[in-house]
Amino acid sequence: MVVRIKLTIIGLLLFAQGISAQVTNEGTPVSWEIRSKKSTVPMLMKNFDLNRIKTEDAKNDSDKSKPWRFGYELKVNLGLENSGVWDELPNGDRIWRINIISVGAKTLNFIFDTYKIPKGATVYLYNNNRSDLLGAYTNIFNRPDQMLGTWMVQGDNVWIEYFEPAAVAGQGKLNVAKVIHGYRSVTDAQIQQKIDESGDCNQDIDCPIGRDFDELKDRLKHAVAFVIMDGYVCTGTLINNVRNDKAPYFLTANHCNVGNESTWAFRFNWISPNPSCATTTSSTDTTVNQTTSGAVRLAANPESDFKLLNLNGGLDESWDLEWAGWDRRDIVPNFVVGIHHPSGDIMKMCRENEALEKIKTDIGGLTDPVDSWQITDWDLGVTEGGSSGSALFNSNGRIVGQLAGGGAACSGTNDNDLSDFYGRFDVSWNFGNSDSDRLSNWLDPDNTRRETLDMFSQENLPSDGEEKIVVFFNASTAIVNVTNMVEGVLEYFIYNISGKVVGFGKFSDKESQIDMSDKSSGMYFIDVKNISDGSSVTKKIIVNKQL
Repeated sequence: MVVRIKLTIIGLLLFAQGISAQVTNEGTPVSWEIRSKKSTVPMLMKNFDLNRIKTEDAKNDSDKSKPWRFGYELKVNLGLENSGVWDELPNGDRIWRINIISVGAKTLNFIFDTYKIPKGATVYLYNNNRSDLLGAYTNIFNRPDQMLGTWMVQGDNVWIEYFEPAAVAGQGKLNVAKVIHGYRSVTDAQIQQKIDESGDCNQDIDCPIGRDFDELKDRLKHAVAFVIMDGYVCTGTLINNVRNDKAPYFLTANHCNVGNESTWAFRFNWISPNPSCATTTSSTDTTVNQTTSGAVRLAANPESDFKLLNLNGGLDESWDLEWAGWDRRDIVPNFVVGIHHPSGDIMKMCRENEALEKIKTDIGGLTDPVDSWQITDWDLGVTEGGSSGSALFNSNGRIVGQLAGGGAACSGTNDNDLSDFYGRFDVSWNFGNSDSDRLSNWLDPDNTRRETLDMFSQENLPSDGEEKIVVFFNASTAIVNVTNMVEGVLEYFIYNISGKVVGFGKFSDKESQIDMSDKSSGMYFIDVKNISDGSSVTKKIIVNKQL
């Protein structure tokens, strides 16, 4: 058999694609099953001048060139050694709990400046009445910089609980550096009423947008995420690359720059099941809570106000995510659509039917003029603070920019007729002289010179006479999942970094698995071939025994 593997060393090698490290949203804290526990004194956060904060917000909210603030940052130093209480169980396992109260908060979320826990240990967060539970966070979230940002827990009285098995006693390290007091977070209870954070003219993502785009929108919405950065929010979008390999690349705005990207948290598929379409009717919440944490900046520049991240906290296959395509040509779109989270709200969309204008202009508080597409006046919906970084899609559903700023907003159930500005994708593509300030090296790493790329699901549709094989590696279980899109027997060969065959086999089921748990840590290549017609796919994976 001819080995069809090209070994390419890239700077992103440390961030293995396909890592499934999202918050599990499974299980419950151990303490909930224990009747006798030590009492602990709550850590009461200091008061702050909320009126002053609201006055600042009133000035800043209209400027989308600044991230939208939902919470106030309280600096603390709360860790395993200096706070909370330990309970040791009869079998030698132990739990550490700390109760944090910030009076009046709608939500609390936390920034760990030290997060390093051993395999088998877990961290849960929950409010005092146990109506909101987040976790488990596990060793999968261990990073070289030992930082972690959590998602939000509802209420002003929250517990953090760390469970440590006896076999790894003393190996865990945890320290909370910041508590974010969410004073205008959008809570589940609030969504049952009319949300007053985003305006009445907004259109929920499942409202009709036009027969020429509804089908595209129904896939693209699965690429969009609501991002929290310490006490601020933005929007961003998973973006496809020419290898169609589900690399966790995420496009947002350069001005979304609060805190370290390693502490950012991301929520996908926050979509109302009962959409409100530019009315005063309530949107209702969803039970879906698909969150992950942690990212690394790959590239950014102020010229087009873009930022490209690698989400290294993991994405779950069950989330039905999409990776949006793009168009790097300097062509004015026929019409455009935006998908975003205004003012920290549930997912919305907007549409402009008139031809866009190219303009290089000063936008709000940005220090440099931005090469932009100008939306003169939205025809359907608007954007708001919190929409920053959201993608602009052309009529083919391909990204042509991301929101840099503008004055568009609601005026009742209509918009205010003001403009928005999106940094142009064609400028982001080749601007600058290095990988760190342009998109081309990341989205076309093999220099194929493609000018357009469709979203992942479109690029991977079977075509006449072509077999399609989907290979996905779950790093946390060391299992390779193989999907055969058509009939036929598949054979596979596993190669180590030296090109030596270290495993092989065959299967005929549509869904099959290859267990890599017996392999030592390192890089491998799996070559899967359909014996019927010779179509094949090669997948690079990284086995990490420390996960």
